[in-house]
Amino acid sequence: MNGLKVKKWIRYLAGYYGILQTMHLIFLGRAGLILMRTGRVPFPASPPPGGWDDTVIPFLMGMAASDVIAACIGIYFVYSLTIKEQIKPLAGIISLTIALSSAVVYLVGTLPAGAWNHNPVSYLIVILAFSPIIPLYIILLRESAGKMKYTP
Repeated sequence: MNGLKVKKWIRYLAGYYGILQTMHLIFLGRAGLILMRTGRVPFPASPPPGGWDDTVIPFLMGMAASDVIAACIGIYFVYSLTIKEQIKPLAGIISLTIALSSAVVYLVGTLPAGAWNHNPVSYLIVILAFSPIIPLYIILLRESAGKMKYTP
């Protein structure tokens, strides 16, 4: 499998990541349809009490666009690993880097807006949902770095 050893629990983590990203695409697709029909921007995590400020909407839309890219690459990575039995570590690393960066920026960016105070449970769910992919990311980075050869 491309030189990387894939253990059973790594497949489970990757499978979980595939399910997570598939659900993410569904939520983003639903949000996109609602946006096109109503002009309203729905997000799964609750907004602050006064709603999202108009200046924040372009930022959130950019985050959604990067999430779509991460999800598509992530689904490709998981499909290659679980169905084709070929690991594509670069696809996994790129997808996980985008997904984790986006999650951190989203969560940190929504904190000063007061959204966490309004509904901390929805933000806790996001944190808990993404937490299991951190070990997968570390494993991919470590395994890929171990396979690199430096030639001066």
